[in-house]
Amino acid sequence: MEAASFTPQIVKFGFKDYFVDDVVDAGLPDSPVLGDMMASSDVDTREGTLFSDQNPSEMDALCPSPPGPTRPQRLYERIGGREGTSFCQTLIHLLKGNIGTGLLGLPLAVKNAGLVLGPISLLCMGVIAIHCMTVLVKCSHYLSIKVNRASLTYGEAMQYGMENVSWLRRHSQWGKVTVNVFLIITQLGFCCVYFVFLSDNIKQNIQYPIDLPKVGRLKDYPLFFGTAIFAFEGIGVVLPLENKMNRPQSFIPVLYLGMGIVTFLYVTLGTIGYLCFGDTIGGSITLNLPNCWTYQGVKLLYSFGIFITFALQFYVPAEILIPPVLARVSVRWERPVDMLLRTVLVLFTCALAILIPELDLVISLVGSVSSSFLALIFPPILQIITFHTEGLSPLVTIKNAAISLIGLIGFITGTYIAIEKIIERNGLKSTEAFSSFMVQ
Repeated sequence: MEAASFTPQIVKFGFKDYFVDDVVDAGLPDSPVLGDMMASSDVDTREGTLFSDQNPSEMDALCPSPPGPTRPQRLYERIGGREGTSFCQTLIHLLKGNIGTGLLGLPLAVKNAGLVLGPISLLCMGVIAIHCMTVLVKCSHYLSIKVNRASLTYGEAMQYGMENVSWLRRHSQWGKVTVNVFLIITQLGFCCVYFVFLSDNIKQNIQYPIDLPKVGRLKDYPLFFGTAIFAFEGIGVVLPLENKMNRPQSFIPVLYLGMGIVTFLYVTLGTIGYLCFGDTIGGSITLNLPNCWTYQGVKLLYSFGIFITFALQFYVPAEILIPPVLARVSVRWERPVDMLLRTVLVLFTCALAILIPELDLVISLVGSVSSSFLALIFPPILQIITFHTEGLSPLVTIKNAAISLIGLIGFITGTYIAIEKIIERNGLKSTEAFSSFMVQ
């Protein structure tokens, strides 16, 4: 009798493929293809909590999931299948998730760091950011297999990583809460920047520089750090993109290619923009465009693009903060309360933009406060707590500690200098307004 044909099933553990039989024989954690997904018993899976595991991310708006089975049942989210995004689609989403208003502020960041030190620092920061994104993906791979989950969000990865450490296990829920808080701060910060960008984008001034400093003042370097790390804003979309790929094992090449393009674009635009406008460079390079109809058209189109993107940036904090409130009201009042909360959040971001109408300082402040944690501090810590039982080499531990330390120093100094500058500029404006009033 002819033997029945057999197609071996392959599962992914970290960055290595295993046959199902090999997974069982090796004693590795069961793969999601071996059965239904089982949630960890230590995890609160109740719907409607403030920081629920099922909170959608920005990428749910960019590339919504197809209808059908729930997330754990979709094979394409971890091991590939017929559905999901292709290599090129994921690359485009990755570029869109990183290139935003931060790009336009990089010439001023290069001014703060210096014509030579600025591009070198941008390149180094790009390399570190790409490395931290790779670390985040590796930790997600390892933890998703360990806890029998098809995919993990950034907050879930931090939570399950903390469960690997005995003295942190009781407080693992706070890991997810902390990451989600910084995601909310970051996204609302982007919304504030959008308001300031739209209101500020009316100034033009051109001056071709002659002698530009090769190294900026040490006091201004934290402002460079905040603006630069704000520009590398896409770490929050890394895991959603990887989870939605048709072939997740191809995500690392996508990450390297996409972020390589982003880093090259950042370095070149930041350097050339500073060379073109010198010390007159504005918080956004669009503020320095000539006052003619062609450049005005470019500014209007870019402003329109920022305007319609506001809802995308607003999606993440709204979907995290609003559902828990709606769960506590009757069906009759759900829609009015929903609209009221959305209006309050929009007015809140608008009020912050009015109170701090300095585009460059808002970008630097948001980057220093929240982006430094999401992009530089959390990923190395996550790798340490995830693989601490796997025998991490001392060099890897030292490397991770150094990256987190750089992020922490940037957070402290960048936040301090940005707030100091905001107070200083507001004081000067108040003095000038008072003097003008007295003259009248």
